[in-house]
Amino acid sequence: MKKVFLGVLVMSLLLGGNLQAARKKKVVLSWNSGIMTHIGSGGVFSVLLLSEGIQADLKLNSNFQLSPEVQLLYEPFRDDYLFINPGLVLNFTSKKFFAGAGVILPVLFEMDGVRFGRLSPKFNIGFIEGDTFLAFYIITDKRHLFRDNLVGLIVGFKY
Repeated sequence: MKKVFLGVLVMSLLLGGNLQAARKKKVVLSWNSGIMTHIGSGGVFSVLLLSEGIQADLKLNSNFQLSPEVQLLYEPFRDDYLFINPGLVLNFTSKKFFAGAGVILPVLFEMDGVRFGRLSPKFNIGFIEGDTFLAFYIITDKRHLFRDNLVGLIVGFKY
């Protein structure tokens, strides 16, 4: 499964085409890759997950966009589980900066079945340069805000 997602990543980068035209579209798709770890009461950097994701930016006006997303998270040398995090984020954007908040629903796929997590708040902040962006995000527990957190860093490409 990891090879399929890597293949999709390579193909999307090759087929990106005219990236400057993406700025004028009402809907802009992007692919991102990154890392995520746990920071909180259970320890710091207790696990390192790699991520691949795709999102659609639906421009509401010149400064706001609604971004549905799906993120695949996995540990590099383990094949016994993976997470899929579908989510929805409302972002404020400018030419070089964005920040937003939304929710995700973690879904854990293990050898013995599928488990759903709790709907969790997600906050992000990032920088845009051309059709590339860098974002930092935090996913926290709504019952104990900012006590147990998943933090991540992604690099993405719009096309």
